[in-house]
Amino acid sequence: MRTAIVLFLLVLCGSCAVVCETLTVCSFNIQFLGHFRDRDHAALASILEEYDIVVIQELVAPPYPMAFPDGTPVRADDEARAFFQEMVCRGFSFWLSEEDTGPGEAIHSNTTGTEWWVTFYKPERAEPATDLPWGFLHEDRSANADYERVPYAFAFRSVDESVDFVLVSVHLDPDSSRRRSEELAAIAGWIDTEDASEKDFIVLGDLNIQSGEELATVLPEGFLSLNADCASTNTSANGRPYDHVLYRPESTTEVLGEFTVIDLVDAMRSYWTSDAPYPGDPYDHNAFRVVYSDHHPIAFTLSTHGPDDD
Repeated sequence: MRTAIVLFLLVLCGSCAVVCETLTVCSFNIQFLGHFRDRDHAALASILEEYDIVVIQELVAPPYPMAFPDGTPVRADDEARAFFQEMVCRGFSFWLSEEDTGPGEAIHSNTTGTEWWVTFYKPERAEPATDLPWGFLHEDRSANADYERVPYAFAFRSVDESVDFVLVSVHLDPDSSRRRSEELAAIAGWIDTEDASEKDFIVLGDLNIQSGEELATVLPEGFLSLNADCASTNTSANGRPYDHVLYRPESTTEVLGEFTVIDLVDAMRSYWTSDAPYPGDPYDHNAFRVVYSDHHPIAFTLSTHGPDDD
C-alpha cells in the first residue's frame, strides 16, 4: 500500500474539534510558484487565510527536503518554502504530491516545465481521508498519453465526519481544445473506476477553457461547472474562463451553488508597499504576474449539514 505524502505542519492554539455546517474551498493557479523571487507570499497567503481548504496549481519546485519515489533526493526551493511558511503561519497544514508531473519526458526538474500538486487545509476543519481514492490519476507522470500534467486527487473528510469528498486538482493543456476534452474524458473515466463507495468527486483548477462554447462541448456527461456563466478568471484584459469547479449534482449535493472569483488586482492593492507604482494601476501584466499571479483565485462552499449522501 502506498505511503501518503501528507505533511502535517500544524500551528494550533488548541486541539478542539470545530463542528461547522460548511467548508469553504479555494482553488488558485499561482503562476510558477517557487520560481519568481519577487513574489509577495505574505500578501497571497493573507487573502487565502479565510478558507478552510486551498488547492494550488503551478507549484514548480518542492519547498522542503524529501525524496522522490525512486529514492533520489529533491532540491528544496527557497521561494516555494517562503509561501508554505506563510500558509503554515496562518494555521494551515498541507498535503504535497510525491513528485512533479509535466508534458515532457523529463520530470524532477525544479523548473517551470513541471508542476507539483499541493492542497492546504485547516486541520480543525478538515483532515485527509486516505481511506478514499487519492493520489496521481496515473502511474506515468511524464509525457503521459492521457494528460498534459497527470492530475492529483486529494481526499478529505470534515472533522465531525459528516461529509467526505475527493478534490481532483487539474491543469489542462493550454493550446488544444481537443486535448482538453480528452483529458476531461480520462478524468471522468478514472472517477468511474473509483466511485464504487465514494461518489463525491470534484474536479477543480485551471482547465484553460476559452469560452462558454468550449465548456459545453468538453464537459463530461453528468458534470456541471460552478462557473457555468464562464466568468473570466485570468488577470489580463483578455479575459478567459480558465478556472472551473466541476461536479456531478446527482451525487454531490454537498456542493452549494455559490461561485466566487476573487479579483486579485483589487485584493492585492492594499498590500502594495513599494514606492514604485502598483502594477495594477494601470495594469501591467508582466509586472503583476511576477509579484502575484496571472489568475484570480476562485472559491465555493460545501455543506456539511446532515449525513453524507454516499
